[in-house]
Amino acid sequence: MTDAVTAQEMQQYDQYTIEQIGVPSLLLMERAALSTIEVLGAGQFDLSEVLVIAGLGNNGGDGVAIARLLMQKGVKVSLLLLGDETRASHSTATQLKIARNYGLQTIHRIKEFRQYTVIIDALFGIGLSKPVPVKLGDMIKRVNAANIPVVSVDVPSGLNATTGEIMGSAIRATATVTFAYPKTGLLQNEGTKRAGSIFVKDIGIYSPEELAEFKAGTEEA
Repeated sequence: MTDAVTAQEMQQYDQYTIEQIGVPSLLLMERAALSTIEVLGAGQFDLSEVLVIAGLGNNGGDGVAIARLLMQKGVKVSLLLLGDETRASHSTATQLKIARNYGLQTIHRIKEFRQYTVIIDALFGIGLSKPVPVKLGDMIKRVNAANIPVVSVDVPSGLNATTGEIMGSAIRATATVTFAYPKTGLLQNEGTKRAGSIFVKDIGIYSPEELAEFKAGTEEA
């Protein structure tokens, strides 16, 4: 098992899985969403009224898929989409189309976060490399101040996935569902305070080295 990885390493493994192995990005999103729902449904969280906060990158696409799957399970869920939708990644735009075809609508602002029983944070993923914009930073502070359980997707938004440093503002999560491998930033500096309980979920992304070991083991068997 590969130890904790940096954001750059994880991006390389993700790209390798999609481009070399041939696993579609949308399939990985579905697996990420199902893994997160597995954690949400384990009994620790009150799913009476769920808010999913989604950005425009692939982390946001995970969030859109989570919102849609929760809705399909009969959970009362709101999807807060932040940013200019025309700038959404291709996979996230596709997830939005699918969600809307199922009848899930998006909202674009929230006055009061305390009305929700749990918040799913899918605003920024591991690719964040510059400080969070001021307006989104203010929103993150409002989420933290609401003192409601937050489940972050892959990393708490605003946290550097490699160093564990806060990029201006960062979500304070109750739990973080991270995929394939732990991220080094979750295990050091502010990451240890912001990530909460860490759940590492296998969604089919592997390093080339680990995949080679797996294939070798299969051939020997």
